Amino acid sequence: MKKFLFPFLLICLLTPLAAQELSLIEKQAPKRIAFAQPFALQYDFSHTPGYQVELDEASLSPDFEITDRAKRQNSPGTVTFDFTILPFALGKSTFTATFLLTQNGKTATKAEDETFITVAPAKTFDDKNFREIRPPQIPASWLTWLLAALAALALAGVLWFWYKKTQEKSLAVLQQQAEDNRPSDEIALSKIDALLNSGLWEQRHYKLFYITLSDILREYLWRQFKIDASADTSAELLRRVKNMPAMVPVLYALRSFLSSGDLVKFAKAVPEEAVRNKDIQLLRKIIRETSPKETLLPPKEDA
Repeated sequence: MKKFLFPFLLICLLTPLAAQELSLIEKQAPKRIAFAQPFALQYDFSHTPGYQVELDEASLSPDFEITDRAKRQNSPGTVTFDFTILPFALGKSTFTATFLLTQNGKTATKAEDETFITVAPAKTFDDKNFREIRPPQIPASWLTWLLAALAALALAGVLWFWYKKTQEKSLAVLQQQAEDNRPSDEIALSKIDALLNSGLWEQRHYKLFYITLSDILREYLWRQFKIDASADTSAELLRRVKNMPAMVPVLYALRSFLSSGDLVKFAKAVPEEAVRNKDIQLLRKIIRETSPKETLLPPKEDA
C-alpha cells in the first residue's frame, strides 16, 4: 500500500502546476499600415478555467497608442482581446504585449507576444503632371541680398523677442514655485479646482482648457519627481515614466489622459462634458496614487 501512496501524492502536487496554462490560439494583425492610421489587433487565448487573463500595461510598446480595447470571455477556457491602435514610429516597428494568467490577485503564468508591423509614411500628393504655371524668376543680385538681409533681421528680432518672453515666463514660474511651499499634490489638485471655476469651459475655450490641464500634470511631475516634461510630446512623456515604479500603476490612466488631451489640442476635437469629467478624474487619480500617502488631501467629489 505504501509503495502506491508516494506516486499518488506526487501526481496530486504536480497536477495544479501543470494545469495553469495560457496559450495564444490565434492572432489577427496587419503586416503594413500607414503612419498614424488606426488598425485592429486581435488575440485569442485558451487558458485554464477558473483563472483570469489580464493585460500587463507595463509591457506595451511606447511607439504605439491604444485608443480602444475590448475583452470577451467566450467560454470558461477561452478569451478574446480586441485593440484599436495608433502607430507613431515609421519603419519596421514591434508591438509588444504580455498577458497574465491570474487568480485571486496572484500571477500563475504569462504569455508574451511580439507583433512585427511596417509603418509606412502617410500618402501624399504625387502627380507627375503637376507643374508650375510659369517658371520661377530669380530677382536681381542686389535685390536678393537686400531681401535676405531684411529677412535675417526680421528673424533675429522674432527670435530675440521669443527668447525674452520665454526667460520672463520661466523666471515667473520659478518664483511662483519657490513661494508655494505646499505639497505637490495639494498644489495640483487646487489648480484643477481653480481651472473648473475659471469659466474657460463655459466660454467654450476647450483647447485652452486642455492646455492648462496638461500643464497642471507636467508641473506636478516636476514638483513630485523632478521630471522636466514641459517640452515632451505625449509619446516622449510615456517613454520617460514607463520604468518608474511609482508611475507603473497609473500608466493606462496616463495614456488615456494624454490621448484625450491631444485630440482636443491638436485635432480640434470638441469634447463633451462627460469626456471632460472623465479626464479630470483620470488626472486626479494619477496625482493621488503617485503622491506620498501622508500628504494626500481628502478625496473631493469629481466634476
